[in-house]
Order: sequence, then C-alpha cells, then structure tokens
Amino acid sequence: MKKSFAIAFAVLVLVGLAIHSLRSDGWAVTELFTTLYSERGSIHCGHATNSPYHGPTPKPEAVIACAQNAQENHRAFTVMFTAYGTDDEISNALVVHKNGTAVEIFYENGKKLVRHHCDSPTRLVIERDSPLGFPRLHCAEWPPRELQ
Repeated sequence: MKKSFAIAFAVLVLVGLAIHSLRSDGWAVTELFTTLYSERGSIHCGHATNSPYHGPTPKPEAVIACAQNAQENHRAFTVMFTAYGTDDEISNALVVHKNGTAVEIFYENGKKLVRHHCDSPTRLVIERDSPLGFPRLHCAEWPPRELQ
C-alpha cells in the first residue's frame, strides 16, 4: 500500500513539474496551441526568434514571405515569432485556415494565453518597428481591438 502511494505521489509530482515547465516556456506553449488551432495539411512557415539557444531558425523576413505566399495561394498556414528580452519571453502565432478565417495567439512567459479572432477575410499586417527588435506578422488591425 505504501509503495503504490509513493509511486502515485511521484507520478503526480512529475506531472506537476511537466505542466509548470510547459507553462513557463512560451516557445512550447505557442507551438502546442498553434498545432491545436491549425488545419490538417497547413504549411508551417516557421518559428522566428532572436534566441541563439533554439538552433538555426528562419529569418523573420523568410517566415513572413512564406505566409504571404501561402495566403496568396489560398493555403492554410501557421507562422510563429518568439522574442527573448532580459526578463521576458513574448510569443505570438498566426494560424490561418483555407477558408480565410484566422486566429492570432499571444503568450508572455508564465502569463495568460490570449487569442484574437481576426477579421475575415484575413489581411496580413507586418509590424516592422516591433519592440522585440525584428518584424512580426499580425492580422489586421494591429493592435487588436479585443482579446479573449
């Protein structure tokens, strides 16, 4: 009885640590929710970042060009951006479906996940002077009127 209780307790502790680790990693949270919201067969245009710790990642301009090309060809796509500052990690993702509907997802380390349903048909807006130091892609309008 004591042994099974110890095993159950250890499993609960490990699950709790895994959830805490996931919740504090904006990269993983953004990837997870982008996958959940995306359509099957969506083009993954990439995950741009200013971090040297995630290995080689595409340049933001290449990610944005892929998204623009996918939209012109009426293809479903996803695009993600994560920026790291001194004390902050900010991620956003854009998930666009074939039918023109889209959702933008925002996440700041350890804080609430926020999503914004884009106007349909979706217009892409490039935020060139992003406070994150590199351009990001949003759906019109930016900043959004409402967040959920």
